[in-house]
Amino acid sequence: MEILVYAIVFSLILIVSNATNKLIPTLSLPLIQIVLGIGIGFLLPNSEYHLDTELFLALVIGPLLFREAEEADITSILKHWRIIAFLIFPVIFISTLSLGWMAHLMWMGIPLAACMAVGAALGPTDLVAFASLSERFSFPKRISNILKGEGLLNDASGLVAFRVALAAWTTGVFSLGQASWDLAISILGGFAVGIVTAAINRGLQKLLLSVRATDIASELILELSLPLLTFFIAEEIHVSGIIAVVVAGILKANRFKKITLLEAKVDTVTHTVWNTVNFVLNGSVFVLLGMELEMISEPILRTPFYNNLLLIVTVLLLTGLLFLIRFLMVYGFYWYRGFQLKKSIDKYLKDALLLTFSGVKGTVSIATILLIPTHLEAEYPVLLFLVAGVTLCSFLLGLLILPKLSEDKEESNDHLMHIAILNDVVMLLEKELTVTKQKGPLYAAIDNYHGRIENMILSQEDKATQRDWEQLKLLILSIENDGLEQAYEEGKIRDRSYHVYQRYLRSMEQKVNRNLSSRLTYYFLVLFRLLRLLLHELVTFGSGIRAWKNGENYKLEAIDYDQIAALYLANTEIIIESLENLKGVYRSSLVSFLQESRLRETSLITSGAFVERVINRIKPNNIDEMLRGYYLERKLIFEYEEQHLISAKYARRMRQNVNELENYSLRESANTLPYDMINYARNR
Repeated sequence: MEILVYAIVFSLILIVSNATNKLIPTLSLPLIQIVLGIGIGFLLPNSEYHLDTELFLALVIGPLLFREAEEADITSILKHWRIIAFLIFPVIFISTLSLGWMAHLMWMGIPLAACMAVGAALGPTDLVAFASLSERFSFPKRISNILKGEGLLNDASGLVAFRVALAAWTTGVFSLGQASWDLAISILGGFAVGIVTAAINRGLQKLLLSVRATDIASELILELSLPLLTFFIAEEIHVSGIIAVVVAGILKANRFKKITLLEAKVDTVTHTVWNTVNFVLNGSVFVLLGMELEMISEPILRTPFYNNLLLIVTVLLLTGLLFLIRFLMVYGFYWYRGFQLKKSIDKYLKDALLLTFSGVKGTVSIATILLIPTHLEAEYPVLLFLVAGVTLCSFLLGLLILPKLSEDKEESNDHLMHIAILNDVVMLLEKELTVTKQKGPLYAAIDNYHGRIENMILSQEDKATQRDWEQLKLLILSIENDGLEQAYEEGKIRDRSYHVYQRYLRSMEQKVNRNLSSRLTYYFLVLFRLLRLLLHELVTFGSGIRAWKNGENYKLEAIDYDQIAALYLANTEIIIESLENLKGVYRSSLVSFLQESRLRETSLITSGAFVERVINRIKPNNIDEMLRGYYLERKLIFEYEEQHLISAKYARRMRQNVNELENYSLRESANTLPYDMINYARNR
């Protein structure tokens, strides 16, 4: 049960962190998760939790690196093999020696070999931490490929360097030849294990396929179990499990693609599953990092045995030295390359800075230092504190400096062409209204495309414009409410029409996005309405319930349709006039868009489908009409791409979106119970 509680808590933390990031996008998601992890660390006694390094590497880091290797563009990465090899070996080993020497200089009472273990733990760049940063900023492709190549492979050299330092610390013996041999065996053995397990996995797939015993479930299980099996075998024979899972991931992805229905289904399912697994594991990495930071730092900062100021100064010096060494070595590499190619070094300065401050540390560094024996950990807790402190400082420094060196990710101009394509689809569907008798389903398909267009336009606007949009929508709802209440008081609308129109306004109100405080206010108003309704039912002895049983609020007659249409037209006149008066206050394009949307719906008053489409929002059986829209959308995507109005990459992404929408529309198991219940109540 304890594990189940931890799983529930972790799930809630991930949900809260993701929601906080959506509400406050300026806060980095990993930073939020680290803070939440620190909060959890305060609540857990140190004796009740301890990170199991081997388990962490096997169940979290291994699968993450496996998936990164599967999705990596290995051909592009190999183009930069020289600097990747330079970052993996010389940079890590010199960083290990320099950081170890600095730590020993600041804390002379700690053995030099123990300080070298600190340097080895801080040497490798954490690919998970870099990946979290790369989601927020736009990195040049060559820089991204270099860092991915480094992150996939550098853990092996870092772990070997750590084990060598640990052996020298515990035995007092150091052999450069033995260390080099251990590193070579670890890397080559990891390569061999990765090749063998990937071959076994592929052989099992072929065997199941040849005997017609394969399906999506078995393919998915083989995929998910491959990194776990690979890491386990590698660690059992004492070679690099990290290298092994990376090699297995590369070989798993780099094979000839067979375009079959099974392969397509498996790819779709595995992609979805891996996205979820990646989110959970990435979140777990930063939550665990926060927990470890608190549990490592709190005891040592509270004890009078250590000088807190000296601890903090040491952390800052080690962080500065870490980035200084990395910058000097990367800059030196580019200087030498520039000298060879007779190019100016100024051209490479930004690349050197990006590579320097992208070399952040993460939970792997803390997991590495926790490999030291328990009695040594208890004797020298300052080692854990230094690694934890530098890890946090390096991540925060990268988070602060990288935005200055790179640009925020921006949507391509192709986005405008996407909106144009959707508008063209709407125009083609509207032309088909003149030749079809069943207009309701086609209207619903057109509404679907209008909704997509509206969302795409708003997604490109800044926060201020989006707030203005919501304020204008609330203004329209206020006018609608006032018009409805006035019509009801003057007897221009019957009870049945009143309740139907009121439900329409409530559904529109729920769709308006609000900030957190406004949303809480909205929920309070909803609760107030429910209490008022309950009080009304008590005073009138259940008149509303009796009316519902008799179907009075649901059965609409011809006069109700006319009253609703007349009210909608009257409200439209007021709304259009009110919006026109606001063109000097709000952006004219925003106001005009709302006016056009209102007039488009009002133009359907003469249609028999008006109430069902605009007011009741009944879901018709319009699969054929939606499929027609998807066909037209694909056709227009091809034409725009052929005319070079959109890039091939963006066209592929648009086709993927259409495929996903089409698959969702074709699902026969779609839940229609709410619509069926409404129809049942109306037809009673």
